[in-house]
Amino acid sequence: MEFDAATLDQATQSRLLHGAVTPRPIALVTTLGPDGPNAAPFSFFNVACTDPGMLMFSVSDRDDGAKDTVTNIAWCPEFVIHIVSADMSDRMNVCAVEFPRGVDEIRQAGFTAVSAAKVRAPRIKEAPAAFECRLVQMLKLGRRPYHLVIGEVLYYHFADGLANERGHVDVGRVNPIGRLAGNGGYARITDRFEMPRISYPQWLRMKRGEK
Repeated sequence: MEFDAATLDQATQSRLLHGAVTPRPIALVTTLGPDGPNAAPFSFFNVACTDPGMLMFSVSDRDDGAKDTVTNIAWCPEFVIHIVSADMSDRMNVCAVEFPRGVDEIRQAGFTAVSAAKVRAPRIKEAPAAFECRLVQMLKLGRRPYHLVIGEVLYYHFADGLANERGHVDVGRVNPIGRLAGNGGYARITDRFEMPRISYPQWLRMKRGEK
């Protein structure tokens, strides 16, 4: 199958992208606004830069305008991104509910809000990893639209035993979940394999049949 994007509506393009670009890590983002704290999960999420460390996530609008996450970041340009582990997935899902504006999803989901070290937005204690961020840029994309949020990491939090002094993270103990296509599709890291990267000299030797 092949598709010309110029002939596709938004719903079809969404299905194609959600179905093929997967699994996607989930950012559970906490923000602070004039009506209080907010927490919401987003699966358009990844690393943007490592010097300095930057993360990015993308937020679509609600039918009645920008989501609280976008509104809050415009008001207070700081936020905390949390990695979602399998054992907190049900509570993360509560944060995805489209509550009326101003509702504290952290409390509704039964999470514990604690003070962050360098930003005003709260941190969720139960998350295995959290990144306190300061807004670098927020771009408005597309016709719907989406808001691409880029943040510089100011402070890293890891639960005991998940990271060592050299910065190596035990992803098995983090036990993150990823987003799949469809209404409610998720994945766990239950099957992993290693494949060392091949250097150019190694590739040349392989082409010649050498070891």
